[in-house]
Amino acid sequence: MRRIAAVLILTLVAISLLVVTLLAHRREAEFAVTVYDPSPTHIWNRLHSALFVRDDIPATRFFPDPLDAPYWDRTSYLLDQPSHHRMLRILDDFLQTHAGNAIRDPLKRAMLQRDLWAAFDWSVMRQPKTYRDPAYEKEKRELQTRLAEILRRLALSPEEIESLPNNYEKAVASGEFAKEYDPVHRERAFLPPDLFGPHGPWVEIEGLGDPQPVAVQHFGQFSGRSRFRIFVRLPAGRKATFDYLETVWNFPKPTIPSPHYAPGQDVAPNPDLPQFPAGTQFALVRQMVLFDNQGRLVSTPITESVQIRVYRTLAQSSAPPINQDQAIAQSGQDFYEIRLRRPRLFANQAGGLQATEPNEKEFTVFGFIGPDNGDPGSYAATRPFAPLKSCVQCHGAPGINSVNSRSVLLKPHLLQRDVTADLSGPRTWEDARIVPWKQRQADWELLNQLWTHLPAK
Repeated sequence: MRRIAAVLILTLVAISLLVVTLLAHRREAEFAVTVYDPSPTHIWNRLHSALFVRDDIPATRFFPDPLDAPYWDRTSYLLDQPSHHRMLRILDDFLQTHAGNAIRDPLKRAMLQRDLWAAFDWSVMRQPKTYRDPAYEKEKRELQTRLAEILRRLALSPEEIESLPNNYEKAVASGEFAKEYDPVHRERAFLPPDLFGPHGPWVEIEGLGDPQPVAVQHFGQFSGRSRFRIFVRLPAGRKATFDYLETVWNFPKPTIPSPHYAPGQDVAPNPDLPQFPAGTQFALVRQMVLFDNQGRLVSTPITESVQIRVYRTLAQSSAPPINQDQAIAQSGQDFYEIRLRRPRLFANQAGGLQATEPNEKEFTVFGFIGPDNGDPGSYAATRPFAPLKSCVQCHGAPGINSVNSRSVLLKPHLLQRDVTADLSGPRTWEDARIVPWKQRQADWELLNQLWTHLPAK
């Protein structure tokens, strides 16, 4: 009898494991994507799907190609079951089959490295909701050790990184985008061909004398894995732009007391700073950062997104807006975003860039606390929103007061002056501030520690 009972137990266990495996494969088939290969069962596609399509938030299956995976600082997905076991199984499959060699295209390898690097950093910085909630230290380390090994196998050589395309130039050359703002067709997004021109109308706000990157909030949100650059253009041209920047810098009272402006700061930019004219444009450019197969951080020419704000008017209504559309109208601004889409990038279509539609929705990780930080049954947990319409929440103030990086234009920062471009200097996408900043972060230190203890490839 005991032998029969033992056989029955073993049979039930085997059946249970088979059911779990079949359900896992069914889940992968249901949420299949074809980002890296035409076959949805390709291991690279399975890994992408496991990372970006969350079965605890069903709506993510309709957004399998967001710029950033839907993980926030208190997310437990990939750490609790069954998602943790499923991800470990896929990561192990990737490692055991040496799937890093399955695709040699540097562009695809760079994108997968980018996305897995983000998952690694998230796992390091992730915090429980309360002290009563599990910290998942064991589960985090299980993910991190596997991710570190895959990241090492995917890392490109310096020569391969050098070969990556300047996709912004490709997007401009495609003719798919307007070249400038059209007040008659305000709905049409545009990409300025002269945005990075050393003598053109666009001037980069560089934060001279500041070891920190300019767009601190954006840069910190993505832990230095992207470089964020800010450009400004006044309607009268380059000289007028520099003249305005000098006027702001020379303003006699650039700051006012503000103990609650930000942690550790007791002053805020003066709301009466000199105002720029209507027609002024600002652009925020996000560019990819990678590390090579020697573990060295490297800026790349790949543009991940371009966000542009055009100030049609500086007049604002004193009446509180009743919804986002009214807030946008009252701001006097037109908002645009053109961002990277992986299938378009791999197909060499317009540099992989595509305009975001005003009502296009997704789960965004910037400026959004995330559904995992609140009630899982809440509205935010189950429904995405239009990120383009949310820009006004942080940038709805009149004129210069909507520019959150305006503090780098004030004393004691060095005054920006127009200088002759040094053609022998660094390329436009390189920034010496990225490397030392990232090297001080806990996520980078842990990744390097894991690399050090991994067996030789």
